[in-house]
Amino acid sequence: MSQATQSTHEKELKNTNKNSSLNDIMSAISDGEPSRKIPPLDAWQPTAVHDFDIIIKDNGEWYHEGVKMTRQSLVDLFASVLWGRDEDGKQAYFLKTPHDLYRIQVADVPLFVNTVDEVEQDGKTWIVFGTTNGDRIVLDDKPLYFKEFIKDGRAEQRLYIDTRFGLSARIGANVLYHLIEMGELDEMGDKTVLTLMSGGRVHQVETQHD
Repeated sequence: MSQATQSTHEKELKNTNKNSSLNDIMSAISDGEPSRKIPPLDAWQPTAVHDFDIIIKDNGEWYHEGVKMTRQSLVDLFASVLWGRDEDGKQAYFLKTPHDLYRIQVADVPLFVNTVDEVEQDGKTWIVFGTTNGDRIVLDDKPLYFKEFIKDGRAEQRLYIDTRFGLSARIGANVLYHLIEMGELDEMGDKTVLTLMSGGRVHQVETQHD
């Protein structure tokens, strides 16, 4: 390991160890289990809300107190307690524990889809997405949709899917290319429509031409 990399890891570990909030979150959700799991967040009713210096960047990278979190297992653990809710018409994001909500900042959406597979089950073929944090999202009754995102002053169309606990996941460009190969792409007037089959159900997603 290079000296610069080692220094970054040491700083991250130091920040983690000295920060009681991070340790509280880890203690509340790991429960002694070595593998990542999604806790029953909907059953937790925390009463305290805190602002917490974590930012999820547009590229999906997590930063704590200005330092990139490079321990993937730690990021995945925190991603398992992500919670979203509407606050005055705006989406707010938190890390949720049984007693506390830790408000974090998210540049776009908190989850990023980087894989897609077709899975056979019960005689049906399902499209299953995978996120960088280990989530598996089945394309069933959840719609795929394009939404405008402003980056560096320019608008771009991005593909999303809604998932657990008020969260959405952004579909990466490489996954979109695979979806196009899996389905059928048609031009309908001023729109492009992608038709997919998952679980015997037809899914259509459309985007407006510029």
